Amino acid sequence: MTPAGGEGQLQVQVFLDGISDLDLNTKTRDWYTMDVSTMIQDIDIVDHEIDDETGCSLLFLRNSVIHCCPDSQRIKHYPKHLIHCFVENRSGRKPLSETSNTSKEPVFFAELFSISPCEEQLNWSVGSHLEGDVPRLQARTARWLRYLNS
Repeated sequence: MTPAGGEGQLQVQVFLDGISDLDLNTKTRDWYTMDVSTMIQDIDIVDHEIDDETGCSLLFLRNSVIHCCPDSQRIKHYPKHLIHCFVENRSGRKPLSETSNTSKEPVFFAELFSISPCEEQLNWSVGSHLEGDVPRLQARTARWLRYLNS
């Protein structure tokens, strides 16, 4: 998953286009347009994810991950070797007992997390209570695992 320079720069543009498609407030849009785009203009992005609800994003680089959080206007950098993935898949399972309340627990949950100082921890997760969402989330998680294992 190591892009050539041109492909990495194409990913930068795809990422910025994804940000521009979001319904973000002016402050957040300006932060991404000015601060983040300036910082990433000369790096090769392997892949990216954008949280449509929060506007947060992850940029997957060859040897690290960058987390952009518009609420705090912070950009954090994590070495790839300190990032791990946790997956819990309860789809297709029946509850152990009729009294257990499984409706509060997602049928699928995956998280990227870092082993680093508590102020610098990465916590990027996806989950759903709907079995129909599981294939989409499994594919997303598989992308994470391919990246981490490359």
